Amino acid sequence: MRAGDGGYQRWAAFLEQWRGRAAHHPPDLPTLVEQDYPAEVWLRLVTRLTDALAHRLQTWADGLIDAMAATRDEFEMARALTQARRGLAAIRAVAGHPALPGKLTRALRDQVDEQIRLVQRALEDGIDDARRAGLDDRLVQARLRTLRDNPLTVPDRSAAGTGWAAAPARPGRRIIVDPPVRPT
Repeated sequence: MRAGDGGYQRWAAFLEQWRGRAAHHPPDLPTLVEQDYPAEVWLRLVTRLTDALAHRLQTWADGLIDAMAATRDEFEMARALTQARRGLAAIRAVAGHPALPGKLTRALRDQVDEQIRLVQRALEDGIDDARRAGLDDRLVQARLRTLRDNPLTVPDRSAAGTGWAAAPARPGRRIIVDPPVRPT
């Protein structure tokens, strides 16, 4: 593919549009081969890609903070975390798009995944800060359990293969009711 054949232009147009959308998976885009482009053109495309990913990650993190601030209990917090994890699918899909060279895909996915791990760690560290500030230990333990039971970093083993799961890592409590006793 040559720089003048529209591959660069299609990718650039997609990235500009994708930056502003809440959740949009990448369409079929032309395969990019680094050697097909002059070094400065390739660098410009990779910069556009990393900037778009960074912008979407920041937008995602801002939305997560807003959603967490609006919660009133641990159930709502778990729901906010689960929905936030779903929001990562489009970001990871662009970072791992099959039309990108494998080396670039691995680097982009590693960067995205590291940012997600940093957010998870920051959330847990914030709970430790709250404990040190004197917040009731029961509330601290409940929030820490919610964060750990609904991590942002759950690997996906589904057939969709997005790389990250949308469902919690392990199920919450199940209530098993004994069957009614019938008179004999």
